[in-house]
Amino acid sequence: MVRRHSRTKSLVLLIVDLIVLNILYHAAFILRFDTLIPLAHSELLNIDASPTIYYMLEAIISVGWIASGAIFRLYGDMPREQFSQEALRILRTMGGVIGVVFMVLVFTRFGINLYSRWFLFLFFCVGTVGLIVWRGMARMVSDNVKDDRNVLVVGAGKTGSRFYQRLSVQPKGSGYRVIGFLDNNGVTSKVRPMILGKLKDLDTVAGKYKIDEVVVALPTMSDAELRDFVNECENLCLRVNIIPNEHYYENSSLLEGKMAAVQVGDIPLIRVREDPLDASASKFIKRSFDIIFSLMVLLFVFPIVFIFAAVGIKFTSRGPIFFRQERTGENNKSFSCFKFRSMRVMPANVSDELQATAEDERITAIGRLLRRTSLDELPQFWNVLKGEMSVVGPRPHMLKHTNDYKSIISQYMVRHFVKPGVTGWAQVNGLRGATETPEIMQKRVQYDLYYIEHWSFWFDARIILMTILNMIKGDDRAY
Repeated sequence: MVRRHSRTKSLVLLIVDLIVLNILYHAAFILRFDTLIPLAHSELLNIDASPTIYYMLEAIISVGWIASGAIFRLYGDMPREQFSQEALRILRTMGGVIGVVFMVLVFTRFGINLYSRWFLFLFFCVGTVGLIVWRGMARMVSDNVKDDRNVLVVGAGKTGSRFYQRLSVQPKGSGYRVIGFLDNNGVTSKVRPMILGKLKDLDTVAGKYKIDEVVVALPTMSDAELRDFVNECENLCLRVNIIPNEHYYENSSLLEGKMAAVQVGDIPLIRVREDPLDASASKFIKRSFDIIFSLMVLLFVFPIVFIFAAVGIKFTSRGPIFFRQERTGENNKSFSCFKFRSMRVMPANVSDELQATAEDERITAIGRLLRRTSLDELPQFWNVLKGEMSVVGPRPHMLKHTNDYKSIISQYMVRHFVKPGVTGWAQVNGLRGATETPEIMQKRVQYDLYYIEHWSFWFDARIILMTILNMIKGDDRAY
């Protein structure tokens, strides 16, 4: 299945452009009439129509921008182009808006004579320049804060060499930084000095050079070899892209998961796994919600719970109020996960390896109450605010469990392609608590993968609501 999340990015860009366009419209209004709104100026009150016709004009311009932007492909699934080309598209789009406005005003009851020609001239000048400046500033910020991904190219033959050369001449901001190549031969390769090892060295090279993604440039790789290689990459938490050829286009179901055709500059790639949260707009929406929600919890809920939890913890056992443990986070990076301490203090080799059970003697009286109501997880909203976790996502596991399960559970490491959550789809469906068997963990992973592949803001809202309801009525697996 091919999905293009660039549509979401284009939609967000269109919305922001419309906001900027309308701000510039009122800026032109201030320059012409010394007022922000039409109803507040004497010159506008003397015309032969209601001054609110300027609001109608604003609406016509917005609709014209959408239509003209579509015609001149200002928004769409296109390679990143030089800024001069982008500016030219903005000029053409504004020219289309002028045409739309002229036709509407001439051929409808909204006569062009009702409007100030000086205002129209000012707006089209201010609007065009303002939008070009805004797009230029957005590009500069994007280029400066771009989180380039370290890429390892598998195959140093003609296909891999051509990919590297084409990427090297791309405009700044492709998001990819080629670190080197893997090749089992490569003696005559044009990029021989950049060969870091053979295919069997993937694990070592990926760890040493902090690789984020892999680009497969081996047209002769068989279907079975490709599947095995993709599984190996995903077990190392590496994203996989394939330089397409006729074989992969004709076998779109060759690999499991949801594939997508993507562009890196003007270079087409097949992305083996493309999920909703890979889109920048989706990440922005989710992160914005995480910040707002975690701040609300930390400011209005946490202080009240902290008082009762702190007193109860200190009265029932010796030790700190908070429990901190290393857990596996996004992209297989560990982080310190916080909880209210609900157990007696134990040696690290016990607490970092042994899961809690229903009749666990380590759990204190106050700890049992905190775990029953899931309030022991409340400090994790600090992890959310720091950006280490999300409100909703796959639950973070202990490092030992990650190492144990990644070799026996299919696609286990894929759950680490997103941030772990305070709550998750698996948890609200009864899969919380200890995982006594690999079969239970496999089922939990299946729920996590479903969440990753079907994420939406409303899906998160549904999970949060289900979590709150479970907290109120209680959960038999909360121990």
